This record gives sequence, structure tokens and C-alpha cells, in this order.
Amino acid sequence: MLRFGHYQLDPAQGLRRGARDIRITPKSLSVLLFLAERAGQVVTKEDIFHSVWPDAVVSDSALTSCIQELRHLLRDDARQPRYIETLHRRGYRFVAQTSAGSTEVRNAVTFAATVPSLRDEVLFVGREALMQEMLNAWTQAAQGTRQVLFVTGVPGVGKTTAVSAFFARAAASGPVRATWAQCVQHFGVGEAYEPILEAMTRLCRQPGGDHVISIIERHGPTWLAQLPFLLSSERLATLQRTAAGTTRERMFRELTDVLETIAARVPLVLWLEDLQWSDTSTLDWIAAFARRPEPARLLLIGTFRSSEVAGTEHRLATLPDELRLKGVCREMALEGLDQSAVVEYVKLRFPRLFGEAETNVPLARLVHRHTGGNPLFVVNLFGDLVERGLLAEKNGQWKLAGQISARDLGVPENIRRAINAQIGRLRSNELSLLEAASVAGVTFSLSVVATVAGVPINEADATLTSLTRRQRFIRRSDTLEGPDGHIIPGFDFLHSLYRDTVYQGISPGRLEELHRQVGVCKETAYAARAPEIAAELAMHFERGRDIRRAVIYLEEAAKNARQRSAYAETRMHFDKALQLLQSQPHGQERMEREGAILTGLGGAIQATHGWGANEAAEAYSRARALFQGLSENTRAFPTLWGLWLFYWGRGSLSSAKEVVEELLALARQAEDRALLLQAHHAAWATALSRGDLEATLLHTDEGLRLYDAGRDATMASSYGNHDTSVCCRMFRARALALLGRTEEATRTSNDSVAVARQLAHPFSQALALVFAAGLDQVLRDETAARTHASAALAIAREQDFKLMFAWATVFEGWAEAQQGQHEAGLLQITRGMSAARAIGCDQFQAHLRGLLAEVHLKAGQAQPGLRAIDEALVIAFQTGERFCEAELLRLKGQLQLAETADSVCDAEQSFLQALEIARRQGAKLFVLRIAVSLGQLWLRQGRYDEARALIANASRDMGDQLLTLDSVEVDALLSRCSQEPSI
Repeated sequence: MLRFGHYQLDPAQGLRRGARDIRITPKSLSVLLFLAERAGQVVTKEDIFHSVWPDAVVSDSALTSCIQELRHLLRDDARQPRYIETLHRRGYRFVAQTSAGSTEVRNAVTFAATVPSLRDEVLFVGREALMQEMLNAWTQAAQGTRQVLFVTGVPGVGKTTAVSAFFARAAASGPVRATWAQCVQHFGVGEAYEPILEAMTRLCRQPGGDHVISIIERHGPTWLAQLPFLLSSERLATLQRTAAGTTRERMFRELTDVLETIAARVPLVLWLEDLQWSDTSTLDWIAAFARRPEPARLLLIGTFRSSEVAGTEHRLATLPDELRLKGVCREMALEGLDQSAVVEYVKLRFPRLFGEAETNVPLARLVHRHTGGNPLFVVNLFGDLVERGLLAEKNGQWKLAGQISARDLGVPENIRRAINAQIGRLRSNELSLLEAASVAGVTFSLSVVATVAGVPINEADATLTSLTRRQRFIRRSDTLEGPDGHIIPGFDFLHSLYRDTVYQGISPGRLEELHRQVGVCKETAYAARAPEIAAELAMHFERGRDIRRAVIYLEEAAKNARQRSAYAETRMHFDKALQLLQSQPHGQERMEREGAILTGLGGAIQATHGWGANEAAEAYSRARALFQGLSENTRAFPTLWGLWLFYWGRGSLSSAKEVVEELLALARQAEDRALLLQAHHAAWATALSRGDLEATLLHTDEGLRLYDAGRDATMASSYGNHDTSVCCRMFRARALALLGRTEEATRTSNDSVAVARQLAHPFSQALALVFAAGLDQVLRDETAARTHASAALAIAREQDFKLMFAWATVFEGWAEAQQGQHEAGLLQITRGMSAARAIGCDQFQAHLRGLLAEVHLKAGQAQPGLRAIDEALVIAFQTGERFCEAELLRLKGQLQLAETADSVCDAEQSFLQALEIARRQGAKLFVLRIAVSLGQLWLRQGRYDEARALIANASRDMGDQLLTLDSVEVDALLSRCSQEPSI
């Protein structure tokens, strides 16, 4: 850590001033580190480009932008610099005195490559071209050009061996940080990001893992929330709250930022093995990572069985080609070893065979023809010869028991046939343990296998150790972690093909029982943490025909996936659970479970297709019907809330109001304060949309009374992905403003933004800022509206909140237009409205069209303005969205007057209709503005007394809450009225 002035600078923690974090872009942070580490030295632009943008061509403007950002953050002045001095034609100099903190920045920690090493008994031959290609990729990655490398081939062709050998050479060439994970064959949908989380966990548990954790906390908080073992329960709850509403794009970006930051000082290799079994989200992240243009000292290696994805709909069937066409990945397809490589293997594996190396060649040729050079087949064939005594070692010399012919090698079908032959020679106790192990996984726990096989653990250990010593099927594992994160006794299958072949030989009845027992063992071992491996447990219980448990864990797996914004996996888990439920007997338990799953499915659909997705409504409606058949239907509350959100999001406010009444009744019946709060939550949003301002205040009063931060702040993900108290203040502020209580409205809106920031919940912050911009628009403060909208856009852009981005775009466009940029403002408003509709949200469309019409009026474009108003009024009538109806009619009158002088009568009718609606709603602010518009018309007609009375009464009702602009208009009109003779 470096200190200078009031600042602390650290590559992991970033820039801080005192106890406050300062948000800084990654490139600017890299520039600052480079300069501060060379305090007092003149640093040329070329030096900075070489360090911060290695092997990338960027313009001077990129560096200039970073320097400007740094000066702004450091409150520095280019003319009198305290920190960064510009030296014309020479470069830059960091002029502040620096001191080292507890950790010197430049002493970066290096880690050994903690990946599966090449086993002593495995000989690596015949892959020099491949090895050179991998080392070339590593060299480019180390120099700053991100690399994605796929190593593919049929089972047993040596993918894992090749990558393990590469790591040995890479580690020998210099500092390297590495992590890896193996995708698990779940026979279905696995956990979202399962291999990524495993690889991240390994990074955190390497020496210096605290440094990695600090980087994750700073650059990837949504990922830290997925690693609960690293956190206290309080910290986990806080992170889960702030991560509510996280988008898939944010998950992608944060993961990439974390890995790139980790690799900033020591290049990083991430190896994901057996991607043919990967979840979809992991593969989608790989695609996003590969396409990212910024430099990164990172090599991603993915291995998979090409034969298992070719010609299928698997993502990997097309992904490598897509990325290769864009020039952002390499693919190396492994073939069998050539004859010379098999000869080399024989020489190394069986030295002094016949006493002369040349006598190895005929045997090697025979084996090559028999195996096609498949390395695993070659190894197994020679192992089989040794086990059968046809090849034996005596006095340090290998000898053949006679001449070996093709007949001695067996039928040359495939490697599975060879493995089956080995299985046939196992003793019954060995086979029993291996069968249990094959069900447990490629890597398996000794205790689980012993329990499932019904063998004392010491006896099981001895039997499995014997197989290990004979190099048959398995080896000791040094990477198996228990639920508490500690390494536990376990074993690996030497290759997944061994596991596959043993597994496929188990009879259906025994296989079913083994899966059930393995599921029970793992469930018991993980206890309260069992939901963390929910997808695996669901698979075991499904295959073990314990459908009840399988459905429970599928629901948990779906919740895990949703928390990670992996909605494809979320839907697949829910769909699978619904499919399995069909085989269960009818009854209350099935109805409750199916209703809960359908409710979760509806939420997942809304998250991906918008609040107004018809498919979501169908899921909610089915769940609602199920819960109505139950005597105790409190569990129906989330279902009804989701259905309400659908109706409200679609603008079907009469239907939304009906559901609100059901929610209130259900919550009151249950006497549950948390549910009652959420019922009022739905009620205040519906009331405001319908123009019922007093009801909005009543429901928000109840919301503020009922809200409990400790209980309710964590419920954001279940009820709209935003904090309820923030939402309460937002809607309350809008109602207060329309009721004429403008000062209280501003305070309440500011409180909403402040609470959202205090919670550090991005979606709530974006939503509060959007509503603040909307309030500014009502209050005619274009400067504040632009400030709030721009802040909302920054969060929405960073977090990929599409709806918030759309709404904020509209308000920023309105503010631009008020400041004279009419065309730019119109374009922004139109884009924002279209973007909102594109994601299935019809909410506030009438209001947004009103803003469009207002800008057309200001720009002198009456005809398009009238079209926008007519569309808005039709939407308001169809949806019941009435809170802006009076203002729409006022604008219509103004546009009618602007269009033609013959529209006076039509305009007056519009104003009178608007006045009636505003008075009925109690919207004193709208009453005042309508009075001003109508008063201006009456003054033109010589109706001075009527104008004076109308405006004066409206002004008096507003009292001291009159806004500056409105006050100016009122005073001017009353002055005109007083100058005319009373008739």
C-alpha cells in the first residue's frame, strides 16, 4: 500500500481517502499505480502505454482521459499540481511524497500453479507441437493479450495430460497464478457457474488468498455473495441484499474484472475441464470474456469431448467456431499419437525391454495399430499386459512372456472394451466400492463410498489404496474438500472413462439404490448447507426415485441460479421439478409445492421477459388456482404479488386493484406485518397510478409504520428487486407534489435517494434516482432532473438495468429539451419509451408520451404533439393510469391553441375537463397550472373576473408551497387581471 496526502493506494483495495472508497476506473487506477510507484521520476507516455496498455494500440486521448479523471478524483490542479505534474513533450511526474503501508505495492505476491499435476506414472510423449502452441498462447497472455484456448478430442486422447504438462512448463518459466475446475456430469442441469465458483474458491484458498478475497470484494461483490464460506452471516446478508436485482451482464462484467485485476501483477491461467458437462451460464461468460477488447494477462483453457457435442444443440457445438471467426480464440483438436510417439512411450515405460531399445519398435507398432494411438487405450493395453503376466519385470529388466501377437491384445474395438475387461478381473469387494464411487462422482469421498457400500472405513481405505498402488482405476485425491472447506480423504478416477464404464455396468435396481444412498450421505454431511449442492442432490434423488426430495432440491437449485441471475438454469430447474411432480400423488403437499414452483417460474420469466410477460401470468394464474384449493393459503401471497406486478406492469390497473384487495385481505388474515407491508407496497403503487392521491398517502403511511430494516431489507429480491422503504418514499413524494405539498415532496424524495445509497443496493438507487428525476420534472426543475437522470443512467448502464436506463433516458431527454436542445431531447424520449416497451413494460407510457408532447409544444410542433397526446389519452383510458390525465388534457389544450386560432373552444373544453379531473383527485399543483392555462385563455377573451377568481383561488389553495416558476406565472397573470377594468 502507498500513502500520499490523505490518500491510500492499493492494487487490490483501489484508492481511498481516509475511510472512504473513491470510485475509479480500472485503467485510471493502473495509471495512478504506475506513476505513484515512480514518485519523483519523469515517466514518458510510452512507458505508461507499455505498462497499462501492453500490446494494444490506443490513442493519446485514452491516457489524457485517465489523467483528467485522476486530477478530478484527487482534487488536483494541472496549473499548480500537488500530485500529477505534466511535463510538456516529456511526460508526467508524480510529485507528492509517498510512503509504504503494511504491504509494499510493488512486491506482488506470486503463487505456484495449484492445478492437477502430471502424475509420476504418466509419461508425456508426442505432443511437442501442441505444447509449443500452448506456450505461445501463454507468452501472449503474459504480455497482456487475453487468450482463450479450447483443447478438444475424443475421450482418452490426452487432453488433461497435455494441459497438466503445460502447467509444469509454464510454472518453470516464471511466476504464474493458476486455478482450475472440473465440470461435473449431473445427467441434467447442474448448478449455474459451478466450475467458475469452484475455481474462485481454489484461488481464495491458495497462499495469499486474503489478497484475492479483497479483490473479489472490491470488484465482484455479487460473486463474493456466492461464496458464503468466506463471510460472516451478517456480511453475507448485506451482500445478498445489495446483490438483489443483479443482472447477468453485471455478473459477467464483475467476474472478468476480478480475474483481470488478479492477473494484473502475476499472469493468471484459468483451466475449465470437461466443458461438455458445463452449465450454459459458464459458457456464455466464456463467450463474453473472449470478446472483451481490453488487454488482460489471462489465459483461459477449456477442454471438452468434441465427439459428445458435435451435431447437437449444445452451446459448445458452435461456440468455438463463433469465437474463432472473430479472432478471439484458438482451438486445438487432439488426434491419436503417431507411431513414433508410441515407440517413445514404450522406451520410457519399459526400459531395457529385451535389453535392446530397437526391439521395442515391433511391439509399439502393433499397439499403435490396435489402439489407433489413443493414449488412454495405449496405457491401459500395456497395463493389461502387465496384469496378465505377458509383460513382466525381473531383475530390473522388462521381458515378454513369449511373442505377443494381435490375438493377445484382444478385439480392437474401443477403450471401453479394454476397461470392461479390467473390471471383469476385479474382486467383488473392489467392484462394490468402485460402483459406489462411480455414482458419487469422478472425485469421491472415502467416507461416502464406505458408507454406501456398507464397508468399515478402514477396510474401504485399504481396498481402494490397493487399487491405487496397482494404478488401476483410481488415485488418491489431494483436492477433495468437505462441507467445511477442509481437504478430506478421497480419491479420483484416473479418467472419467473409467468412472463411466463402471457406472454403465451397474444393474438398474442397484444403480437406483446407490444414487439414493449417496444423496442421503451428502445431504447429511452438508446438513444446513445442503442447498449449496442442490443440483447434485436433486440428480441423486431423481435417479434414486426419491422424487419428493428431488423436487425440493430442484427448487433450491433454481433459487441458487436466480440469485446468480442465471435465468436459463433457473427455468430448467423449475421445469424439471414440475415434470417430476406429475408422477406424485395428488394432495396438499403436491399442490403447495407445485404452487411455489410455478410462482418461482413466473418470477424468472418476468426477470428475463419483463413484468408484462404473458407466460409469467400463466404461471402465476396456475399457482393461484392451486393455492385456492388449500385451507391455509398464506403461501399464495408471493403468487398474488407476482400476478399484481404483471397487471401493474402491463398497465391493467383495474385487475391490479383487485389483486391488491386480495393481498391486503390475506396479510390481515395472517396477521403478518411483513406480508402486510408488501400488500401496502402493491397498494400504493396502484393507487398513485390510478390517480388516487389520498389513498397513496394512506398506504405509504402504513408502509413507513410497518417497515423494519432488519426484517424487510433482505426481501428486495422477492418483491420487485428493490427496497420497500425506498419505494414507499418515492411514490409518497410524487403524491405529495401533486397534492400541492411540494416542499415535503422534495424532502421525501431526497430521503428516498439517501436511504437507497445507505443500503448500497444498486437497483434501489437507480429506481430512487429515476423517480427523483420524475419529481423534478413535475416541479419544473430541469437542472435537478438532468442531474438525477444522469446519475440513474450511470448506475443503470454499469449494472445493466434496462428498464431504469429506459426511464432515465426519457427524463434526461426532457431536461435537455427544457434547456433548448429540442431535437436531442425528442430523440432521447422516443428511444427511452421504445426501450421500455421492448422489455415488456407498459407502465407510465401515458405519462412518458405526455413528456414527448410537452417537448413538441416547446419546439413549436403542434401536430406531432397532438398525436402524442391523443395516444397518451387512449393508453390512460385503456389502462386506468390516471395520475397524469389532468396534465395530459392541459397540454392538449395548449397544443390545440398552438395549432390554430380556430381551436379556442376545443382548447377551453380540454382545460375544463382537466380542471374537473384535477379537482376530483385533489391534485392542487395541476389545478394551479390548469388555472393558469385557462386563465390566459379567458384573459384573451376579456373574461377578466373569471380569470382573476380562478387563478387567485388556485394560488391560495397552494399557499406557501407555490413553486418559483408557477409563482412568476401567477403573479404576472393576476397583475394583468388587475390592470383591466372590472365588468
